[in-house]
Amino acid sequence: MKELNIETIKASWNSMEDLDPDAIPSLVHELGQKQPFLLTYLMATGNDILSEQEREALLFMGVMIWQILNGIYSDITVITGDDLDSYENKNIQMLEYLAGESESEFLDTVEKIMSKYHQPELLRFIISKLDEEPDRGIELSDDNMGMIVIYLKTVIDCFDKIIP
Repeated sequence: MKELNIETIKASWNSMEDLDPDAIPSLVHELGQKQPFLLTYLMATGNDILSEQEREALLFMGVMIWQILNGIYSDITVITGDDLDSYENKNIQMLEYLAGESESEFLDTVEKIMSKYHQPELLRFIISKLDEEPDRGIELSDDNMGMIVIYLKTVIDCFDKIIP
């Protein structure tokens, strides 16, 4: 998919930001109809390490990523379980590699990764929204924040693969 610019991402997010909380279940249902493997992934991944609030934040951000892209692209192909497994494995390998680096090497490597990443603005935007969650009373542990980002990057990577 084409690299999304920050203005497009913000416009899509802002159009949904004031969404009535009662509308969220219908969005989740629609996601399940259009992207069943993605919904299963968002609801099941991290169950062994994430708190309930962290799982809810993961699901919400995943739905928002889908909604942003759904508002820009029509007829998005269905993400498969194999797509999700493949990209998650790649992202976890990247995380394990980064864990072995010093802080300065870590920052340099992350900068290199982001400079070559197809959707840097979308990933940065989602990370910034996750950073705001504690201000809304949603507790995200530092350790689990990294895993939530990896899970959401996996979602973005899958969409990036299937959207022309």
